[in-house]
Amino acid sequence: MYFPPLLQAQKRPVLPRLDHSRPKRYDTLMPRILVIGGGIIGVASAYFLGKAGFEVHLLEREITLGALTTAASLQAVRAQFADPVNIAFMKESLSFYETFAQQLDLPDHDIGFHQQGYLFVTTDEAIAARQRDRVAFQHAHGLEDVEYLEGEALHRRFPYLAGEALAATFRQRDGWISAHEALLGFRQAARRHNVRFHLQTEALSLIVRGGRVVGVRTPAGDWEADAVVLAAGPFTAQLARTADVELPLQPVRRHRVVIGEHDAIPHWAPMTIDEDTGAHWRPEGPGAALAWAEPEAPSPPQRHVSPDPNFTFRVMEGVYRLCPFWLEVAETLKRDNVFLHAGQYTVSPDHNPLIGPVPDRPGLWVISGFSGHGVMAAPASARLLADLLAGRVPEDDNPYAVDRPGLEAAEGEKMVL
Repeated sequence: MYFPPLLQAQKRPVLPRLDHSRPKRYDTLMPRILVIGGGIIGVASAYFLGKAGFEVHLLEREITLGALTTAASLQAVRAQFADPVNIAFMKESLSFYETFAQQLDLPDHDIGFHQQGYLFVTTDEAIAARQRDRVAFQHAHGLEDVEYLEGEALHRRFPYLAGEALAATFRQRDGWISAHEALLGFRQAARRHNVRFHLQTEALSLIVRGGRVVGVRTPAGDWEADAVVLAAGPFTAQLARTADVELPLQPVRRHRVVIGEHDAIPHWAPMTIDEDTGAHWRPEGPGAALAWAEPEAPSPPQRHVSPDPNFTFRVMEGVYRLCPFWLEVAETLKRDNVFLHAGQYTVSPDHNPLIGPVPDRPGLWVISGFSGHGVMAAPASARLLADLLAGRVPEDDNPYAVDRPGLEAAEGEKMVL
């Protein structure tokens, strides 16, 4: 996929040194916030912070916004989760995406929201039983439109599935968006709140004075602020270490394959996940996008992630198990109709994000660790961050606090792709 440039590099203003001798309340006039990272999480955060009345400057190393993990994502969104907090959080985000143009007052801005649904399919009776229980749990926690399907009803609804498919869960309002268009919309709306975007501006390290983070160091000079928000995806933990902060975040490589136009692909289909293995695919225009979160060791953060050339064969074999039409696609596929990409998830121990202030390091905030759910969580996450900074949500009510109980014990979301 091609993601065109969103902004051209603009001249950076000179920011004066601030007086940090006394703690500054965030309800005073126009505190200055630096957001580090120009993916969809950073840009959405800049929008909500600007809307909340902060003076916001976003620093991005690349020549365009959304050039790394956002561009490599599958751009899918869903509310089908197993953690009640995530169910509520993703419902909020999906509702925002459903009314995106109205929310941001951008008439006719189309984010390409394809609500063709998410279908989790199994051939295993034990997993089918868990699916029934999970649907009942989701209904009890406000996600009442998830369906449990089995047998003839399942195959009549989704006839492309293999005969071995035993049961599935389905929610029609899940689907996928254009992450590029969503990011562009957030950027346009943010500029109405005087948010400034500074491209080709790399944050080399955090500036600490008197135990407090007071800014960032760039190749062209220092930037100071009342608070620094790390929204740098795979580079978040690396930047935090420059302030002697260890965040439990690890980058992990993930692949995406895009198949060009092919008549055998049912273009009306939902995102289809083999819940037994994790292999999944969804329509992408006249073709499809495929992914599979295979076990892989963490790797250093990278701007350009080299894909495994054999991944295409493995993922097509993986999705073929429950969707036999992929054999016909594979047998007739031409090399110039296959596009392989790789990026990095930023993974936390419990697969939930870290959002909020960093303990024992005043002035430093983080919004990262989405474990592959950044695009779908962006609106609700950015709203929460702004509410925390503005004091509208007490830190004790923050389910994604950096020091939350159970984080290191990996208690949390289990429905991770």
